[in-house]
This record gives sequence, structure tokens and C-alpha cells, in this order.
Amino acid sequence: MTPPRRPRGLFTELTEGVYWFLVIDVMLVLAAAPTLLGWTLLAPGLLSSLVFVIAALPLLPAIAAALYACSAWREDHELIPARQFLRGYRLNALDSLRVGAPVLLVLGLAALNLTYADAVGTSMLNIVFLVVGAASLLVLARALSIVSRFSFRVRDVFRLTAFTLLVKPLSTLALVSLGVLTLGIILLIGEFLLLVTASLLVFALWASERKVAEMLTDQFVSPPVSSAESSPQGSAADARPLEES
Repeated sequence: MTPPRRPRGLFTELTEGVYWFLVIDVMLVLAAAPTLLGWTLLAPGLLSSLVFVIAALPLLPAIAAALYACSAWREDHELIPARQFLRGYRLNALDSLRVGAPVLLVLGLAALNLTYADAVGTSMLNIVFLVVGAASLLVLARALSIVSRFSFRVRDVFRLTAFTLLVKPLSTLALVSLGVLTLGIILLIGEFLLLVTASLLVFALWASERKVAEMLTDQFVSPPVSSAESSPQGSAADARPLEES
């Protein structure tokens, strides 16, 4: 019989939380190093805005891994952030790239059109490009959240992303608010602060997406079937495992 978990004091909770956020922040910065290096070396040019967005590809598995680590920490309460991050990276890297790369391409094309709208005479379409860019960011955030928790097919991820953005307006509004907060940090303080607050922003994203994950679990994830039973249709998807079997 497993002994009951001993109650922990406020100081222990605070120190464990600080430790978790610091470790995840370091892991995020290390995983994002190729992106940061690419942005640093990027020179102004005809396609610089498109290249700037495409250079964010390494951020996709990093964010998905951090979201996975959030789930593992809050659900299992095990203080092993680096191991949880690495496991989430291994599980989610391929799916996050499959889902996120097309969205980044659309976002990059929108940014390119915004950059050269005046030169090519399409400035009247700026509002359209802005809407496309904002919608792409919403889709990307929601899709990475889904990928970090579930194992759906890529096309189903996009379907569920569009579905949940419409049927969960409060969660969608939370994504918009988080995006505005991130943009405010960049414009008012500087990009460097994102390196310090990266784990906090990812945790805020995870917290805002919990209701969406609960709805997807209830409606689209079949419960496990025992060996004596069989499911004629199979499960629509599986939840990401939080521990090694």
C-alpha cells in the first residue's frame, strides 16, 4: 500500500515552483538556441521577414515539450522538470513540426506581404494580412496545446483546433489576451525579457488551455479497453503518457 503523501508547507511549494520554472526556462532557451542564433545573424533583405518567421521552427517542439512538462508537473506532482521536458520533446517533436510548419509558412507569407505591401501596391490589403497573421498565431497556439496532450492525426488536429476556437470562446479570448501580453512585453520592455519569462508564459498558456483539453478528453478520447473487451471502432486518439511504462 502506498503511504499517503505528507502535507507540504507554503515555503516548500514556493521553492519547488521557483525551481521548476527556472529549469524549464533554461531548457526552453537551450531548445530555442538555433532560432535565437538565426535571428541574431539574419540580415535585412527581400525575404528577411519570411526567413525570420521560418527560423522559429525549433520553437515548436520546445513549446510543446514545455506544455507537456506542465501537465506532468501539475498532474503527477513529480519535481523532475528536465526529464519531463526531454520526454515531452521526444514525444511531441515530430507532431509539433508537422502541425506547426504549415502554419508558420502562412504566417511568414502574411508578414512578407505586410513588409512590402506599399512597394507592390497592396497596402489596402494590410488589414487582411493582419487578420491572417493573428489567426495563424491562434491556430498555432491551440494546435501545439493539443499536440502536447494528445496523439491525433495531423488533419484531426487542425479540425479540432478550428472547432475548439469556435466553441470555446473564453479559452480563445484567453489566447488573445496572452498574445497581447507577449506583444506588450516585446514592445514596451524588449525581447530579452521573453527569455526570462518564457516558462511563465508557457505555463499561462497551459492553464488557459485546460478547459479545452478536458473537453477533448471527454468527447474525443476513448477510455482504455481491458484485455477481455474489444472496441469495434477503436479510440479516436490517445492521451500523451505522462510516465514511462
